[in-house]
Amino acid sequence: MMRRRNAAASSWIMALALGWAVTLALGLAACDRSARVPRDMPMQDVGALKVGVATAPNPPSTGENVMTIVVKDASGEPARGAAIDAVVSMPAMGAMPYMESRGDVSEAAPGVYRAKYGIAMAGDWDVNLRVRPKSGTPAAGAWRLSTNHKDLAFVGGDANAPAATGHAADSSATGADAPGVVSLDAARRQSLGIQVGVVAPRDLTLEIRAAGRVAYDETRLAEVSLKYAGWVRAIHADFTGRPVRRGQALFDAYSPDLYAAQQEFLTALAAAREDSVNGGGGADLAIAARRRLQLWDVADQDLAAIAREGRPRETLPVRSPAAGVVTEKSVVLGSPFTAGQSLYRIARTDPVWVLASLYEQDLPHVRVGSPVRLVPTETGGRERRGRVAFIAPDLAADTRTGTMRIEVANLDGALKPGMYLDVRLDVSLGRLLAIPESAVLPTGERRIVFVDLGDGRLAPREVMLGARAGEWYEVRSGLAAGERIVTSGNFLVAAESRLRSATGKW
Repeated sequence: MMRRRNAAASSWIMALALGWAVTLALGLAACDRSARVPRDMPMQDVGALKVGVATAPNPPSTGENVMTIVVKDASGEPARGAAIDAVVSMPAMGAMPYMESRGDVSEAAPGVYRAKYGIAMAGDWDVNLRVRPKSGTPAAGAWRLSTNHKDLAFVGGDANAPAATGHAADSSATGADAPGVVSLDAARRQSLGIQVGVVAPRDLTLEIRAAGRVAYDETRLAEVSLKYAGWVRAIHADFTGRPVRRGQALFDAYSPDLYAAQQEFLTALAAAREDSVNGGGGADLAIAARRRLQLWDVADQDLAAIAREGRPRETLPVRSPAAGVVTEKSVVLGSPFTAGQSLYRIARTDPVWVLASLYEQDLPHVRVGSPVRLVPTETGGRERRGRVAFIAPDLAADTRTGTMRIEVANLDGALKPGMYLDVRLDVSLGRLLAIPESAVLPTGERRIVFVDLGDGRLAPREVMLGARAGEWYEVRSGLAAGERIVTSGNFLVAAESRLRSATGKW
């Protein structure tokens, strides 16, 4: 009985051991498959480490991909338990924003790591790795991959030189691990003239300046043309630029048709007087004849004089329909004219228009009703105030500017049409995060500032800027309030930063 129990126990133990062995074998086989390394993977010197990188599929495609990273120490042994940051990124280009994918890194086998990453679009991408081994100095390397070519191209690597870990505003790129970090002691900073300021919100006011030109108010222009033909007998407004009052005689006109119409009017008046005694209907004819002369722009005062004198006038004055100045005169003494011909143009001098051309980037900040300051270009001129009355709906094709119109009072007549003025608008942008213009280092399409990391370290960082308000730029992304940045001497810092960067770039 005891022997049967011992035999059963032995059989159970053997079966359990066999199961463990099978499970371990399957696990090792799975681990081996997941940790398979491509043949002939090139290993690169990255600081004191050797690092190889491959991707599957090869070349990569849009969507999800897998990166295999092999890390060995200086003795050639697999670097177990290393912490790896992997970032695949594409810089901003034109209207396309910055894109990045951070790999989810896990250790598949001793010294072999897997990172899943995604690619949003076809093209060339930057691969930046930072390796922090369990013991030893961290190192970083940079590669390039393309959806059009197999394998990755090694760009460079160095000890203590971190990989570009994505967008410059990311917290992982704010410490000593940012690319191109420069360490400068206090004496060196002083010799380079480096000054540091704090990023903080400010009340920003955008000053828009434009060249303005004074013009007549087009809504108050008047043209003199007659509804009958005739000749000019006498001219009273005899030169261009002469000021005239409303109702003032411009010239005297002779017209056979006008003379005949006066006779008809007088005849109708006489008949109306007789009919008023006899009870006839001559009054209607007198009203119709009078109305005909009024439609021919004969003034009421001239009609009263004709009725009072009882005889037609050989010439009648043509009067100005508006007050202003004569801007056009197309007749002289004795000139014939036809019905509908333009004889005079009268323009008001108060108010006047100021027409200003605004650049395309300034137009979104201007609204109808915005206050405007008008400064004469000559010294000693009086500054005036006005408001935007109209913004043209289109842009000039040659200059890519839009026209803004300001209506300005001109009682003293000091603003002459054709005069140029300096147009200035102060637009409040509100309280925004801002940095001084001197802190910004333009590099083509990118804008770089140097962030003070403390302990003498300065790191370049890409920022996205908004409107420029005087000597300040609005910060849209890349910096946070309270960070310290270089505001003077950044060109010298940039030169040294590029020398220390692993790729010669940021």
